[in-house]
Amino acid sequence: MIRFTVITVTYNAAEVLERTIRTVITQTYENLEYIIVDGGSNDGTLDIIKRYAAQDARIRYISEPDSGIYDAMNKGIKMAAGDYLEFLNAGDMYRDDKVLLDVAGYLGRGLNAADTDILYGSIIYVYPDGSENIRTYSQFCEKKLYYLLGDCINHQAMFAARRCFDDEIFDTTYRISADREWMIRQKKAGRRFKAMDRIICYYSLDPGSASIANEKLTWKENGSIIRKHLKAGYPIYLLVNAIRRCKLTYKLLHKAYELVFIRKA
Repeated sequence: MIRFTVITVTYNAAEVLERTIRTVITQTYENLEYIIVDGGSNDGTLDIIKRYAAQDARIRYISEPDSGIYDAMNKGIKMAAGDYLEFLNAGDMYRDDKVLLDVAGYLGRGLNAADTDILYGSIIYVYPDGSENIRTYSQFCEKKLYYLLGDCINHQAMFAARRCFDDEIFDTTYRISADREWMIRQKKAGRRFKAMDRIICYYSLDPGSASIANEKLTWKENGSIIRKHLKAGYPIYLLVNAIRRCKLTYKLLHKAYELVFIRKA
């Protein structure tokens, strides 16, 4: 029976963490461990974690300073014992209580867990005004061209086999795009990605998130990653980046993006 490890990274998230914890521990698929990695919060977050950990033996946690989200995620990886790992950040929630049950079903029905390294579904974008859209991730999204277009699969939508982290944890020299860099490394290493027709979680599009608030650094890191791993496609990346920086062409590109990948919730 497949065992899942769900990892939540948090820091001073007392207002939103509890809803994330509850969406994990109420999953109908019970063969899971839940690891919470706290960065040394001082707002009551740790009290919430301790309360739930005392009630549910599947929850393990650490609370100590870290050097950023990917350092914390790496700590969670080192603690994990599951067959498949998934990262659900503080504030994010599973779509419903049967997500893990259905993912296990995909791995046991038509897909062989031994031949599926990374399984991913879709997510629901939750905008600041409360509106929602479904962000779909098809099999195309594991192609190298997809990364050259400046995008990547949201890591909350992804379940990765433990073997994918044996020698390949997140590179913490990237502050914002280390998950993207890890995915490309997995692709280059021949890992087998499989898309499933299943919504995994709600994902809050916070305008204060690192990738949005630090757009210049995001694009700088993304460009560095492409040059390092997909050098032959770097001119494509530069062209798409130029299109994004022009208001008119950006609107056209964004409209095409919405038609392909976005649908109403």
